[in-house]
Amino acid sequence: MIVSPSNDNFTSVSLFFIHVGQILNAACGPLVMAPVSQLSCIWFGTNERTRATTFAIVASSFGSTIGFLISPWIVNTPERIPQLLYIHLSLALVPCVLIKIYFPAQPPRAPSPAAQSLIDGSIHESNIDSLKAYMKNLRQCFATPSFLLLCSVGGLLTGAFSAWTSLFANILALENFTERQSGWFGFGASLAAIIGGLCVSTLADTRYFRRSFKSLIITMIIGFFSALAWFDLLVRTVFYDEPILKPTVTTVIVSVTLAGFFQGSAAPLVYEALAEIMFPLPESLSASVLVQFTNIVVLILLLIPPSLYQWMNLLVLVAIGSCILMMGFVHIEYKRRNEDERKQ
Repeated sequence: MIVSPSNDNFTSVSLFFIHVGQILNAACGPLVMAPVSQLSCIWFGTNERTRATTFAIVASSFGSTIGFLISPWIVNTPERIPQLLYIHLSLALVPCVLIKIYFPAQPPRAPSPAAQSLIDGSIHESNIDSLKAYMKNLRQCFATPSFLLLCSVGGLLTGAFSAWTSLFANILALENFTERQSGWFGFGASLAAIIGGLCVSTLADTRYFRRSFKSLIITMIIGFFSALAWFDLLVRTVFYDEPILKPTVTTVIVSVTLAGFFQGSAAPLVYEALAEIMFPLPESLSASVLVQFTNIVVLILLLIPPSLYQWMNLLVLVAIGSCILMMGFVHIEYKRRNEDERKQ
């Protein structure tokens, strides 16, 4: 729109705008993901919070998963890429306008004592130095060992999974899988992560599992680790030049789908567990630290050249294995739920 493709400066100008757009898009990510636990606490009851958090988390994955299906249909030639970007702009603009028109800060009536405490705390903090209060709360987070361990677990789980799935085409190329097949494997993993998150969050909201976050997270991580180990046996690694097990479309899709299911199941529970540990601090604070941990893990792993994809398999397996060990030392104290039950 600014410079014609026939212009000599088109490449340099377009490259600048692409970088700026990507930076702005990435900068908004933490701002969107940080308040998910806080919104679920303010707006939903004690038997709905985990599911509400999960819906907010998987919404992003759902969008990219659906995009895998519809984007090639919209962009059948390179010249149609601008049309896809206009559609993306419209999809972002519609909810933005709706939020501007009507999105109250809180419900007419708090659904739980914890929600009321959060609302009262927000009103109190608005009357004091917000930056000073934020830094004080942040120091309290980093002084809590279980918070640091659980943030590391959550960051490694989501970050390693994102970086690993982005290299499917490189990892599976030597096993005679096409780039198109690798794309479908990634689609299956993303879809399974959404389904897993919704299923396990529903389980976690039941009366029998509301205080079993640690057991559920460890179980899901063990399942994730087992699926990764199976996948590693189907491909070449740094330890052997040929796969130990013969890779087929069925075995690969089942292994990556199971990996996605278990990873997606654990991720929302980490958000809610952090909120329980750090209550009465705002849930958005603990979630924002978790999001930054995740971004750091993704950034570090994506610095690995695609040609060293075999190291990626090993690093992801080691990272998830370390998550199991770290979870063993995490102590989840259900402060928020105790507050709800004490005042009900």
